[in-house]
Amino acid sequence: MLKNISVTLDVEDLRPSDIFEDRSKLMTEKVLDLFAEMEIRATIFVVGDVAARHPELIRKAVKSGHEIGLHSHKHIPLQLLNPGHFEQELSEAKRSLEDISGQQVNGYRAPTMSLTHETRWAVPIMQKVGFTYSSSVLPAKNPLYGWNGLPKQPFRWLNSVIEFPCPVTNIFGFSVPYLGGAYFRLFPSLIRKIGVRQSSRKEILWTYCHPWEFDPEEKYYQLENVGRVTSRIAWIGRKGMENKMRDFLKEASPQSLGDIASTIDLSQLQIVDPESSYPGKK
Repeated sequence: MLKNISVTLDVEDLRPSDIFEDRSKLMTEKVLDLFAEMEIRATIFVVGDVAARHPELIRKAVKSGHEIGLHSHKHIPLQLLNPGHFEQELSEAKRSLEDISGQQVNGYRAPTMSLTHETRWAVPIMQKVGFTYSSSVLPAKNPLYGWNGLPKQPFRWLNSVIEFPCPVTNIFGFSVPYLGGAYFRLFPSLIRKIGVRQSSRKEILWTYCHPWEFDPEEKYYQLENVGRVTSRIAWIGRKGMENKMRDFLKEASPQSLGDIASTIDLSQLQIVDPESSYPGKK
């Protein structure tokens, strides 16, 4: 094992309408079975409306020893939401997920890493609602959402929660989140290994994936809130995802993000004021 890398899974339903088949339950069960086979304990971030439709998925994940986190009430980027409405929905979704799981839900992940300088209003809300940590920011420029200039290692938002930034590395002059999503599916494993070797000891490394990435049989549809190119990319590399993840999991860490958050010395963390942090600040 090069370094400890925690495993996270984002359980979501990206269908634009009910005319498309809901395959979220089928594919989530497939990934949970893979985790069980590989003896992996993960952090499972679940969208609230998916948890309400498929509570049996949450109970299966809990029975397998996974940590449950919240991936918002619905999979809608933060910049499309009203702060007041977001707070109410987030609070209700957290309570519901705790009722279903029987766990204290301490972790939050924004859809598509959409916690940015423009949506910094969400930072105090996470603390107010009762979370202890977040993994919601991409500390680099990105075609979708990024907050360039934020630390790569864990930090604490001023008067709010611990943040575990998405791991990024430099590839041909570009900072990319090499441990998850399309980058994991499309890049050769060598890129991932180089990124891990280049990471500092202060970084907390975690991979992220989605059940739909393991589903080559799903019929194509245009994703909401992203362009056509991003939608097409979401279907590329699905056939090889299971084998890639199976190989990766041989070196994964048994620690969930919640485990790590509970052992961090808060006094040693850099404090970041979201109001003074802006793209490009070092």
